[in-house]
Amino acid sequence: MTATTTAALQFTQAELLGKIASVDTSRVAIDVSNSVLLTRIGIGTLIAIRGATELEYLIAITDRVTRSLCDALPEELPEGDEEAMLAAVPRDLLRGALIGTFRTVEGAKKNTFKRGADSFPQIDRDCFVIDGGNLQRFMSILGSDFPEAERLKLGTFVADRTADAIASGDKFFQRHAAVLGSTGSGKSYAVALILERAAKLKFPNILVFDMHGEYAPLADPAKKGFATRFRIAGPGDLEKPGDDALFLPYWLLNRDEMLSMILDRSDQNAPNQASRFTSHVRALKQRTLEVEKKTEVVKTFTVDSPIPYEIDELLELLRVDNTTKGVGKTGSVKGEWEDKLTRFISRLEAKLDDRRYGFMFPPPYRGENL
Repeated sequence: MTATTTAALQFTQAELLGKIASVDTSRVAIDVSNSVLLTRIGIGTLIAIRGATELEYLIAITDRVTRSLCDALPEELPEGDEEAMLAAVPRDLLRGALIGTFRTVEGAKKNTFKRGADSFPQIDRDCFVIDGGNLQRFMSILGSDFPEAERLKLGTFVADRTADAIASGDKFFQRHAAVLGSTGSGKSYAVALILERAAKLKFPNILVFDMHGEYAPLADPAKKGFATRFRIAGPGDLEKPGDDALFLPYWLLNRDEMLSMILDRSDQNAPNQASRFTSHVRALKQRTLEVEKKTEVVKTFTVDSPIPYEIDELLELLRVDNTTKGVGKTGSVKGEWEDKLTRFISRLEAKLDDRRYGFMFPPPYRGENL
C-alpha cells in the first residue's frame, strides 16, 4: 500500500478551501477561494494545511471568518474607448490558530497527531476543511491511544454529528474543566450525561458535590439511577444516623482549616495558641503512625497530613499547658503557657458540644445513646 491509500486525511482538488495568505506566530490567515465550502465553516471548524511534504498537514482551528468587499477590474474589459468601471468583489478570509501536526507516516507509526506545530506553514500552501469522513477518521486517531476501559464519549461534533468526541476518562477527571452556557441551555443535562457515561468506565471513582440537589435522580433506583447518594449528617443523625448520612472526620482538615474554626486571631495570645495546637497535633499524628508501624510515612508526614488523632487527647494536652506552672529559683512561677490558652480551649469545647458540628467532631451523645 502507498502512503496515499493509507492516509487518514485524503482531499481532492474540489475540496480545496483556499491558500495561506499570512502567518503570525501561532495564527494563520487563509484567502478563501471556494465560497461554497465557506458556507459550511463556523468557529471551531478544523482546517488542514499542507505541510512541508505530502505526508504532513498542520491542523488549525478557526476562530474568525470574514467577508469584505474590495474594488477590482471586471474580468472582461470594455471595447473601444469606454472606461473600465471598478466592480465590488467579495473577499473571504478565515483566521485560525495552529493546534498540532498530523503525519501520515512518522517512523514506524502511521496516521499520528501531535499537539503543537513543528513548523509554520508557507505562504500559498493549500488548505482544506476537515469534515465528513476525514473528520471521523481524524477524531478516531485522537482517541486511538486510549484504552477501551478509559474511553469516555463526550458527545458528537457540531461540524459532523457522525463523528464521536472521545476523551480519556482518566485524564479528563484529573484536569480542570468547565461547562458554560446561559440559563436553560442544558448545562446540568450535559454534566448528567457525562456522569452517566463515566459510570461505565472501568474505574469510575467520581465524587460529585451536588449543592442544589440537581442530580438526585442519578441515585434513584426507580429512575435507573447508577450512583450512590450521601448527605452530610445533621444534628438529627447523631443518635440514629441514616445509611446515607456522611460523617467527615476533623482530622481530614489541614492545620489552617482547623484553626480557622477555633482561633480568634484578634486574641493577643493567638500566636501562642496556634503554636501549641500545631505542636500537639503533629505529635499526636506521629504517635498514630508509630502505633500503626507506618515507619516510612513517619519520615515524610506533616501537620497537614490526613492522619487520625483523638480530639479529646488534644484538648487534654491543651488543658495541661494552660494550668502547668513553671519552676523558678524561689519556687513555682507562672508557666510559659499558663492561662494563655483559656479562650482557645473554650472555643474548641464549644465546637465539640455544638450538634451542628456532629458530622465532623465526635457527637456529644455517645455510648448507649447511639
